[in-house]
Amino acid sequence: MALHRKLWYLNGLNPDIAVVPECAEKLPNQTEHDFSFAWKGRNSNKGIGVLGFNGWAVEEITYGPQLPWVLPVRVSYLGRHAFNILAVWTVVRKEVSTLSYPQQISELLNVWGKILAEGNTLLVGDFNCSIQGPSAKPHQKNLDRLEQLGMVSSYHHALDVGHGDEPERTLRWIGPGKVEYRYNCDFIFVPRKHLPGIKAHVEPLWNGDDPKLSDHQPVVADIQTK
Repeated sequence: MALHRKLWYLNGLNPDIAVVPECAEKLPNQTEHDFSFAWKGRNSNKGIGVLGFNGWAVEEITYGPQLPWVLPVRVSYLGRHAFNILAVWTVVRKEVSTLSYPQQISELLNVWGKILAEGNTLLVGDFNCSIQGPSAKPHQKNLDRLEQLGMVSSYHHALDVGHGDEPERTLRWIGPGKVEYRYNCDFIFVPRKHLPGIKAHVEPLWNGDDPKLSDHQPVVADIQTK
């Protein structure tokens, strides 16, 4: 939330492309920063946003299959198409979807599976489900399907770790009784052709000077697109 007050942190990461859940539709008008922008959502203050920097441009893909929790984006560099992104933020609300978090990912794979298998689309965002949580079994089924489609988590590949064996977490959630739980639910899935030379890490936000800036830590991937 309130990304316009936190863009200094995002700029510090110097991304070319950023996928940001809980992003306001009017973000470009809320800041003097210059970036390309695509957005989708039912709440103008809280949708899924994709930002392009450093000559990278993003444009919503309005044709083809559509799901309310998925923003399809065409990504270009200096006017030349590079790849596409399915930006995802699963939300269980009647105006978005009554499916559970892993069911929303399953539906995404049903709808977009053939396109993902073509090998020119990244799947990026907050799945809100993980091996660590109660959705572990259906989440694993979705991971198996992604593998069959040729999609690999950049973080897990770069660190050579399995799902559930990650040294970091991406979500810190405070449950009943103020008990803290940590999960890996934010992902950058890429086609196998982008794996050579790929680097990835979880940015240690919670250990820095501003640990309360977000309950999520950013997942960062350096991908060779040529």
